[in-house]
Amino acid sequence: MALIYLTLDLVGGVDKSKKLLEKLSECGEIVAISSVYKRYLTEERQDLSARMEFVVRFETPLSVDQCLHLVLSQCEQGAPGLLQRSHAELTLLTFDDMIVMSPRLTLPYPQMHQDPMIIRCAAEAWGAYEHPIYQKSLSEIAKSAQPARQAEFYIQGKSLVDF
Repeated sequence: MALIYLTLDLVGGVDKSKKLLEKLSECGEIVAISSVYKRYLTEERQDLSARMEFVVRFETPLSVDQCLHLVLSQCEQGAPGLLQRSHAELTLLTFDDMIVMSPRLTLPYPQMHQDPMIIRCAAEAWGAYEHPIYQKSLSEIAKSAQPARQAEFYIQGKSLVDF
């Protein structure tokens, strides 16, 4: 079982999210999905510079290395200008209760508990998951997290997939 964090450009992000989730579903099952939040990247809070963010709980027969490859293969870095490709970033947050510290992969993802948006989404998708280092559930960690700034609820995550 894995937690995967997705962040995409808000503009066109819903359709792109559905395609990414379909790709993931080819390699396993999306067991749960958090709400989708809109995070503004500027103080002006403009939708054109906002991202949509959410976390999926993913059950897969893949190994951790295969899952990491799947996650990385779906990432796209946007390029500035008129021919801008959409930004899509996927991050493997957890894989079972593994602790991995390597140049290529650190699990659980170190910023998961530091970013209030990520920890809240992760707790929605798998609140009972016990962080193998902190020995607390994600729900417990999320309760003590700072409020997420520059972010607001966008849509229900379930609207992106058919369970």
